Formats: sequence, structure tokens, C-alpha cells
Amino acid sequence: MQEQRFYYLVNRQVSGLASEDEQAELQRLIQADQGLAAIYGEMFPDMQQEDEHSEALQAYTAHYTRMQLSGLFEQEEAPVRRRRLPYYIIAAASALLLLAAGWWMLDKKEQPKAVAGEVKTRKGDKTRLNLPDGSVVWLNGNSQLLFDTEFNHTHRNVQLTGEAYFDVTHDSNRPFVIQANGLTVKVLGTTFGVRAYPDEPSTETMLVSGAVEVTVDGQPGNTIQLKPGQKLRVLNGTNIKATEDTDTDAAPLLSLSKMRFSPNDTTLADVAWVDNKLVFDGDAFDLVISKMEKWYNITIVVENEALYNASFTGVFNNKPLTTVLNTLQATGKLTYSRRNDTVYVR
Repeated sequence: MQEQRFYYLVNRQVSGLASEDEQAELQRLIQADQGLAAIYGEMFPDMQQEDEHSEALQAYTAHYTRMQLSGLFEQEEAPVRRRRLPYYIIAAASALLLLAAGWWMLDKKEQPKAVAGEVKTRKGDKTRLNLPDGSVVWLNGNSQLLFDTEFNHTHRNVQLTGEAYFDVTHDSNRPFVIQANGLTVKVLGTTFGVRAYPDEPSTETMLVSGAVEVTVDGQPGNTIQLKPGQKLRVLNGTNIKATEDTDTDAAPLLSLSKMRFSPNDTTLADVAWVDNKLVFDGDAFDLVISKMEKWYNITIVVENEALYNASFTGVFNNKPLTTVLNTLQATGKLTYSRRNDTVYVR
């Protein structure tokens, strides 16, 4: 129980939601338990004594390098600002692995190895895991990944609810297949992201490198092949063949677009969450709400329906909730008040 409480409090601290009482409780747990103190020391090392060869830092560096080498950062030789992701966020994200059965593990020497079953993250959490075939998955908040005991034997099929970023090991004999919100995404070996939350209006597939095929369930002949840098958006719960009486002013059932870079940054906006960046890229307010609720584990109550006509753009690199809310308020489009973990906007 003490360890579970410890990880809960660490997550609250990392998310910027910990109250003064919770911060004091965390310090008491660390002082009372040498084992927890050692774990905390690894997650939040003194900046003067950082281990430059830590696996968490290597994972971040390798991921950033892969994205640079993919050719997606060709921005007229624009200078790249080498802003380093805070180490404690990387270490905390690597340490917080939540599984449906309620078990978790922290291995100081190697990344957690996923086993057949169900991997889940709660709102406000993120995790990185290695699948048995060597593929790596980053799972965003309030997400779930399912795979059975035959994974890496007879097939490489998984089911996703929520958002994930995949770095898939190449295997020409066994394609990697993701079922997500009525879509089937098929790959051999590549890096890409999928956002498939049932409470959002659309499901998105974002290709960083390699190639993927996307098929809408029930439409086996309607396969879309993506090229690096492309994003496919499909409206949820839509039958692609149902074209009669279609409102021409309505959003398209399928839309293919280029992935965009974050404002004033070289990060791909659609997968920036892997690097702990919360990005609004001209997002409608309902999507802003969905992202913030999952990122900070809060509830947002809208008291002014006109806000749903507003859109927002911004990049928040490991910022606490208060900073994001104050920035949104500074646009003049809304005001807010907060009561514990509930935010009221008007």
C-alpha cells in the first residue's frame, strides 16, 4: 500500500496537481522508507549528478534522432534549438507502468517487458513498454493496449483504445496489426502514432517513417496507404459507403493531410506528447478539453456553450495545469475557476 501511494503521489507531483499536503506526505514516505528514497533519488536525481547514459535519456535521444533522420525536419535549414526534456519527467514516465491487473514493476537496468494481457494507463499517466517482438510502444493517458498469448508466435495483432506511438520491429512474414475504433492499421516495420479515443469525434493515424495501410472495418477494399508525414482522420462510427443524403457542409468522412510542426518548434505536433509536450494546433475547444482532461486527470465543465466555436494554438513543454489555464485565459476567449480537480470555464 505504501508503494502504491508513493507512485500515486509522484504522479501527482509530475502532473503539477499535488497539493501542499500531498507533497508533504510524499516527503514523509521518502524519509520513512529507504527503498522508496532510493527510487525517488533515481527518478529525480540532482542535476549536477545526472547519469548521461541513463536508459531513459537514451530512449528520448534515440526517438528524437529517429524523427530527425526520417526526413520530416527539413525546414529550410532552420536552426534546431536543442532544448532538453527535463530528466525527471523521462525517469518518471519510464517508472510509472500501470497494468489492468493492478501490478507494476520498476527495473533499474532494463525497460519493462510486456506480457500477454492488458496494459492500461489512467488519466494523467503515460508509459513506455517493450513488446515481446521487440517493438516499443508509448501509451498516452487514459489508454489501453490488448494482445493475446499468440502475439509474436502466430501473429502480431493488438487492440488499442486511446492514444499510442509505435516503433515497430520489421518482420516481413508477420505484419503488425492494430485494431482501433473501427480501423485496422497494418505495418511491417515503422514509426507512427494512432489516436483512437471513443469519446472523440474522429480516429487519427499519423505516419512518421516507413509505410502503413489503413482499412475501415467492413470496407476491406477501401485501403488507404500513408506516406511519411501524412495524417489520416476518419470520423468515428461512420459507414464510408453511406453517401446518400450527405450534407455537403459537414466534415468529410475521411481526410488526409500533412502532419504539422508545433508553432515555433521542430516537433511534429501530432506526436509531441511522446516528448511530454501538450500541443494545441488550431484545435477546436472540445478537443482542447479532451486533451487536458486526459493529460492532467481533471474534469472540465463548460459554462459557456459559445466556447465550442473557439479554437486554440499553443505548445506547453512539461507545464503545470495552472500555466496552461492561465495561458488560455490570457487569449481573452475564456475565464476559469478551479475547485480541486474540477475546472469551470466560461
